[in-house]
Amino acid sequence: MSHEAGRETARGPILQPTKMHPPVLRDGTVRRARLTRTLVAARPSLSLVVAPPGFGKTSLLADWADVDPRTFAWLTIDRQDNDPTVLWTYIGAALGMATGGEEAANRLGLLAREADPAAALFAELKTPAAGLVLVLDDYHLIDADECHESVMRLIELASPSVQLAISSRTDPPLPIARLRATEQLTEFRAADLQFTSEETATLVNTSLGLGLPTGSVTVLHDRTDGWPAGLYLAYLSMRAADDREQFVATFGGSNRHVFDYLTEQVLTALEPETLRFMLTTSIVDTISGPLADALTEQPGSAQRLTALERANVFIAPLDDRREVYRYHPLLSDILQIELARRQPRRLPVLHRRAAAWYDRAGDPDRAVRHAIKAGDLDLAADIVGRNYLQEIQWGRMATLTGWLDALGPATIAADRRLGVVKAWTMHFLGRHAEGDAALAAARKAPGRGALPDGASSIEATAALIGAAFPGGDVGRMLDCAERAFALEGTRDSPWRVTVHGLLGFALVRAGRYAEAMAPLRTATQIAVATESWMDAVGSRSLLARAEVEVGDAARAEHIAREAIGLGELHGLSQTPTDAYARAMLGTVLVRRGRVEAGERWLAQAVPGLRALDQPLSVGEVLLAMAQARLIRGRPREAAVLLREVDEIIERSADPGALRDTRAALATTRPAFTTGAHEELSARELDVLAMLAEGLSKREAADRLFLSFNTVHSHVRAIYRKLDVSSRSDALIRAREAGLIE
Repeated sequence: MSHEAGRETARGPILQPTKMHPPVLRDGTVRRARLTRTLVAARPSLSLVVAPPGFGKTSLLADWADVDPRTFAWLTIDRQDNDPTVLWTYIGAALGMATGGEEAANRLGLLAREADPAAALFAELKTPAAGLVLVLDDYHLIDADECHESVMRLIELASPSVQLAISSRTDPPLPIARLRATEQLTEFRAADLQFTSEETATLVNTSLGLGLPTGSVTVLHDRTDGWPAGLYLAYLSMRAADDREQFVATFGGSNRHVFDYLTEQVLTALEPETLRFMLTTSIVDTISGPLADALTEQPGSAQRLTALERANVFIAPLDDRREVYRYHPLLSDILQIELARRQPRRLPVLHRRAAAWYDRAGDPDRAVRHAIKAGDLDLAADIVGRNYLQEIQWGRMATLTGWLDALGPATIAADRRLGVVKAWTMHFLGRHAEGDAALAAARKAPGRGALPDGASSIEATAALIGAAFPGGDVGRMLDCAERAFALEGTRDSPWRVTVHGLLGFALVRAGRYAEAMAPLRTATQIAVATESWMDAVGSRSLLARAEVEVGDAARAEHIAREAIGLGELHGLSQTPTDAYARAMLGTVLVRRGRVEAGERWLAQAVPGLRALDQPLSVGEVLLAMAQARLIRGRPREAAVLLREVDEIIERSADPGALRDTRAALATTRPAFTTGAHEELSARELDVLAMLAEGLSKREAADRLFLSFNTVHSHVRAIYRKLDVSSRSDALIRAREAGLIE
């Protein structure tokens, strides 16, 4: 469990591979060479394809990917990606899959929670020699400002060998005019995507085999304005007609009637059983055999989907094995409108079936949204309650707040389970007043089933939240931790590991370091056994703090590094837990005399801890940074930090050990420096630490993965900067300077 709350329920999010593969171009697709030639030749930062539905945006990009020698990474956007963490997890995974396979996809997907995911990806990305194109298809489904800002950051960082391509129904809120003015943009609009008369003839007579005379092709082209979807709808309407030329002749009228006319013709032409199947399955964004079986409550859906594809009914496979399909967006819209018109009472039933299927499949976001569409708020609350902690762990706060927004304040106020979810969520967002208000409302709300956090009672939940988010009151934190431990520490509770960690945390904050070790060691053991990686990282971080305070700095460093490694391995980077682990390693390194390295770790921790808005955590890390500045002879910088620490202490009802640590820092001596005021580099401090452990230069080289000559050069530099000529003198001077213990 993290130092500030939450338990883990799963290893990581389940990604949908079909979103990261270009669509399969159907046989007979009209290749748009006049457009793809431009895309292949251009090297802008952004290629933008904007047009209403049915203009072949996706097909054009897939055609481009097929003829361009560059490597293409593909992401088909859906509404679940309207969360920066989700979006960048998929972008990282897509880039990794395209450039290095599954291992690279997993590694790059974990960078989603970096403070600057675009920069982190470019730092790790191995760009193919021929170049790389990242396609974001259906980008109009993104409306979160944070997502748009991060995508613009990607465009800004793009090099000539890396290009972004976006398809959208509307202009994305990016600085398109500036990109156009600086020649960083290639763009295609609806007018560019309209079929030429030659392309219309190729589609109608060569690809679709209608055998229409030139005059009929011309009429068809004029009536549809070369709209690709309109031409295809016309094909679906007339392929069974006895007299196709007569069909085209009666197809007249103004263009605004074409869509409605063709829609009616297409639905009429379908077999009744086929239409029923398509109407039933139109409520989901992608469809597979098992999902369709669940919606229709009939077997054999996989074979029916294959038959629909073969019949060219506006449905396309999303994978090479043809297991997952998607209706063309236009057809999907048509079917959903028709379903609502014909069978409005059936809609809630179908959405409830979809919710249950997605819930079983481990896709809570779709499950929640279908449950809400079904009007089954009890089911939605149950799904939210079972999944919200893992969403917090994965950093998907926008997804979680989206669920709460969709449910609405009245629903939340009427359900204790949702009140608990909102309370935890607001606290993790650093919105503590809202979190307290939500908890107070949850206490008054009617109970409808077990609490979603698995706690034995609302009192246990209140104690857990109070211990995890204590503000500036260590006394209250300790009281809450002890109460939570009494309620959850011995029973078979999902919070058993967490309450051990929280009790240890409260004891550390109170300065009772030796007492804290027992519950923290128990927490580390249970956390690994239960794969509760947030707890594993948080309890190790705290144990490192306790170890350094009781005098075993070397062991403290080992435990702190282990905590950070576990966090990186299990996707906890850029979480409050990760920030606290970095703060503890930085604190330990400063105490061990490796001040410059310690400062770097501390600086990395500050943003995450500030975002959580827990003043004592901020005070602890700033105090450690001030100590580092004093040791390095930079008292003015230390004084700025100490003023903020003093303000935190002054505002806190009970700052606990922070006040004592602050008082002790007043006796810290500045660092020793040479007459030239030279400071040891980070690597020189690493070598110095090896010398202090009694290692030979060759052993130090092996430990640090350096050559013997490199270590020898560092030792000479250390001697010069410390103005000594032997190891023993160097260690004496280093201890005097506070560089080592």
